[in-house]
Amino acid sequence: MSLVYVLLNTEPGHMGSVLEEIKKIDGVEEAYMVYGIYDICVKVKTEIPQKLKGVVQRIRSQENVSYTLTLMVVH
Repeated sequence: MSLVYVLLNTEPGHMGSVLEEIKKIDGVEEAYMVYGIYDICVKVKTEIPQKLKGVVQRIRSQENVSYTLTLMVVH
């Protein structure tokens, strides 16, 4: 099993709509609005490690996403 967390920033005023679209992506286990430097925290979990790249790319390509940081869990 592979697990990553994706932290992202959205364009101002679009946090809610981006969050709802991200929750629809297959492989997204949890997604939350957060306070701090980032706007949204997403937990992505897949059985096949090769699927992570596609899920992360779908998150990054969402309209009104301006920046992402991907953290791969190693232990």
